[in-house]
Amino acid sequence: MWARLIRARPLGSLAATSAATVGLAAIADRHADTASWFGGKPNVHLKYFAVQGVVETARHVMALGGLEWTESAYPIDFSKFKDGIEAAAPAFAAARAAGELVPNMGRAPIIVVDGKHTISQSKTIERYLARRLGLLGATEEEAAAIDAITEHLRDIKDKYMKVKGTDEGKANFFSTEMPEWMGKLETAIGAGSGAPLVGKSLSLADLALFCFIADFFTDKVSSMASIDKCPRLQASVKAVGETPKIVKYRAERTFPAT
Repeated sequence: MWARLIRARPLGSLAATSAATVGLAAIADRHADTASWFGGKPNVHLKYFAVQGVVETARHVMALGGLEWTESAYPIDFSKFKDGIEAAAPAFAAARAAGELVPNMGRAPIIVVDGKHTISQSKTIERYLARRLGLLGATEEEAAAIDAITEHLRDIKDKYMKVKGTDEGKANFFSTEMPEWMGKLETAIGAGSGAPLVGKSLSLADLALFCFIADFFTDKVSSMASIDKCPRLQASVKAVGETPKIVKYRAERTFPAT
């Protein structure tokens, strides 16, 4: 998909930014040498619907962190929602009835770690996995900066959710609001020379931005255009999109977008 996005739309100053970014490929894969806050990689089983949805960033975290995980991917038929969740997603309904999803108040996602620890809430799962896999910075201050970027992105998502119900609202969001907010995010991150957004290696911040731009919106061209004047954000998105582990994961993933 990343390659298709590159071909579908020139990324403005992205080429110049990429040329000026020394060792981009090396930076993109330095996470392997980043010290994790915990020792060893966890065994992770994810329970969620068979869609990209709210756990796609977490999947990218696991992919970049070199973690092989398993999933209970509940099939879902959105056309049957009118008949209830039992009709639309019977495997999910059965798991909920069996008490498997109690830690998330009867909802998905959850992850089961090492067969005994259950963790819920998509953002909590992202941060936990990023910390375990060395993708949450090298210091507490870097971790806080990474966390702040993910929350900024959530604020922008919330603004879109409030207006996406009308064509006029969506048009205004993509033409005016989103570019303004992405510009503010660029400024908030501060001066730097391309990727990564925080520290010396790609982190949850870069992955969250990438999934936001490349996956969250149906209108991929407009979402990409929102960072036309944001060289640091462009460099981050490009670095993630060209990282071999991410390329492999995205080429092999089977879950559709929601």
